[in-house]
Amino acid sequence: MNQVIKFMSGLGQLGFFSVRIFTTLFRSWPEPRLVFEQMFKIGVETLPVLIAVCTFVGTNIALVGYHIFKGFGGQEFLGAYVGLSCLREMAPILTGALMAAKPGTDISATIATMRVKEQIDALEVMSVDPFKFLIVPRMIAFILTAPILVLFADFVSVAAGFAVAVFQLHQNAGHFINQMLAYVRMEDLINGMFKGLLFAIVSCILSTYFGYTSKPGPKGVSRAINLSVVTIASFIVIFNFFLTAAIYG
Repeated sequence: MNQVIKFMSGLGQLGFFSVRIFTTLFRSWPEPRLVFEQMFKIGVETLPVLIAVCTFVGTNIALVGYHIFKGFGGQEFLGAYVGLSCLREMAPILTGALMAAKPGTDISATIATMRVKEQIDALEVMSVDPFKFLIVPRMIAFILTAPILVLFADFVSVAAGFAVAVFQLHQNAGHFINQMLAYVRMEDLINGMFKGLLFAIVSCILSTYFGYTSKPGPKGVSRAINLSVVTIASFIVIFNFFLTAAIYG
């Protein structure tokens, strides 16, 4: 019973924390310099890893899809399978997960360390809103950067799948592209970007929340980082099911 009460209390605190973020965001914008710094940091930290991961995910999707379709002579649909799988599911999920793993952990660690060193309390004493100074710039940066990263993930994963299909599996390049264009719609691209945007917002809220509410000491910082990664990854997988069901169900 105590665990249930503790869980519900945590949800309530997270809800108030989220409301305060967006209230601050719509009431007063931070300095553009802070936003651009965070955008550059998030993009630079996430993009190289995202490209590497999406490359091998795209190649794996093409290989698996080819051998599945080969069983009933449907290899001609490989292009559509690669395009739909990457744009609808893999690109937004990987983008959200890597934004949680790279900039998300950095944000949790930074804010948790500031909490432990009482730097956040010092900001409040100086009448500086920590949400406006620390959290809102990161939220805006996540919102603006996520769709761009999803587009990179789309391109890299599809290009990797195309390369494997043509050069390793000896599929016709023109037919692969024609099949993909015949079945993949602009809505798939937009919906994937929308998913990535929602995952990025969740990543930012949870990573800043666990950092902001960190307990004292090194263990508190370590626990904040661990909780942010585990919670965000779990939420993305679960939330993705309901999003997919709502969009394509």
